[in-house]
Amino acid sequence: MTVGWFIDDTPSKSFPIYTRGNVGEVFPDPVSPLTADHTWHGAGDVGIRDFMSQFTIDLDEIDDGNKLMFEIFGGYMYLNLSVARLMGARSSGMTPEMVDMGFFGSSSALPPYTPRAKDEDPEICARVDALMFSWMTATDFPIIDELTEIVETVVSERPDFSSISDEALIQRMRDMMPLFARIFSVHSEVSAAASVTMGAITGLTLGMGKPGLDLRIAGGLGDVASASPSFALWELSRIIRSSKELTSAFDGGMDDLEGRISELNDDDFNTDFETFLENFGSRGPNEWELRSQTWETHPHLVLAILDRMRLSPDSQNPSARHEEARDRSAEALNQLREMVKDDETSAGTLEIAVTSSSIFIPAREQAKTIIVKIVHEVRLAALELGKRLAESGKLAKQSHVFMLQDKDLEKAVSDGMSSEALDREAKYLELFELTPPFWFAAEVPAESEWIGEKMEFSTRKVVQGMGGSAGVATGRARIIHDPTKPDALEPGDILVAPITDPSWTPLFVPAAAVVVDVGATMSHAVIVSRELGIPCVVSATGATSRIPDGAQIRVNGDTGTVTILTG
Repeated sequence: MTVGWFIDDTPSKSFPIYTRGNVGEVFPDPVSPLTADHTWHGAGDVGIRDFMSQFTIDLDEIDDGNKLMFEIFGGYMYLNLSVARLMGARSSGMTPEMVDMGFFGSSSALPPYTPRAKDEDPEICARVDALMFSWMTATDFPIIDELTEIVETVVSERPDFSSISDEALIQRMRDMMPLFARIFSVHSEVSAAASVTMGAITGLTLGMGKPGLDLRIAGGLGDVASASPSFALWELSRIIRSSKELTSAFDGGMDDLEGRISELNDDDFNTDFETFLENFGSRGPNEWELRSQTWETHPHLVLAILDRMRLSPDSQNPSARHEEARDRSAEALNQLREMVKDDETSAGTLEIAVTSSSIFIPAREQAKTIIVKIVHEVRLAALELGKRLAESGKLAKQSHVFMLQDKDLEKAVSDGMSSEALDREAKYLELFELTPPFWFAAEVPAESEWIGEKMEFSTRKVVQGMGGSAGVATGRARIIHDPTKPDALEPGDILVAPITDPSWTPLFVPAAAVVVDVGATMSHAVIVSRELGIPCVVSATGATSRIPDGAQIRVNGDTGTVTILTG
């Protein structure tokens, strides 16, 4: 097949290196045209440009017509590595390699940084250093609470989409873009801040000859929003477990499970289930992509998770495990405090870094949560519009609305775009056959570099990754490629996944440990695993292919090693 998608961008000449690192966790699949226009191209780039132009980059460094950070090649989202590294290059306390390790998993898999003329610009460097100082000395970050309140109001005041005009639906979608941009600007800042402040703790632990101690400390640095669904799902799973009728309904399998549950008229479960969907319905696999299913649009996805979670014994209560993780974190922190107590500078750095990390790590997850809610508002409006266009014959089916660009919406309403959308979908589905290169420079790689070969099971017994959440666990490996189909995962198994986002989080609850093909110290899998107190290894390249499903493995979250014991 030919590489390329009609919404593809042109690589920057000034900042020519791009990577799938980090952004591939958010967008594992090709990007639909509507998603590109209403999130990243139309709003995300505006938000990150707003943040970075204030501190790390001068706008005259950017090529005219290029996006700053996120661009699409071969239908897949890429992050501009050259731009991302500027924070490290233009600060006195960081390096580009530190940025690589924090966000992309490894610097060895990426090309070396090439210094730029403005890396030594006194004005820019002063701005970056001042920003980092403000992060390190922060005692609060109220803007995230303000934005959360705004988003909650937007959601609560959602109109009845079935009763408003086509024009109003389109306007609703467009109205979300400025808010997305504003939140994403803040998200960009808190992501960088979390990396910097946590990096200070890591630096201290390495300086004291205690690598891995920072992972244990991080487990208690604030409650993160992306773990909240797991706690709520756990309570639902306990209702199921304590009810003979609900247990019987689930034992009957997933086919028509919703129907069997509705016939029971279990008020406690039904009420709590509806509340769950109201609170967390925007979540789902690949949730930043408008085309994706969510827990609200497809509640059976939640039931599939509950079917696994209900089998877990009470001892796996995520709230209790979270408290245990906080206790271990406090012990590790006290250990580090004892080590640095005689060094006034190190002791002072530790205290301000702990305070600031406790602010920015949760703020980063909260920003992602409210962004996803805004994406969901666009999704729901688009689905209603797509339904109408399909019913009137202006589109072949509802989901074809996601094959439209923003500029196509009025045309689709007035004249229809059935054939165009059908042709685009055919090409879009072909893009799934591609394996996007992890990075490239200057020119989009040739077609031959996009055709990946399936990795065979490794004869080597150790898969080396990056330790993300401390601890050691042994169990049966379960290779899960789709969080909507977790039926093979049993309590005590080790979850091995190609990628994770918040929709995977509930699967962490029955798992003894988590292993992910990609990721870095600021990855979702790492942050949530710390919250739940389970070992996690990320950047375990090819783990889902190299580890046989069902094999006994040992996961060491301190060293980043996954050892295949049998199988």
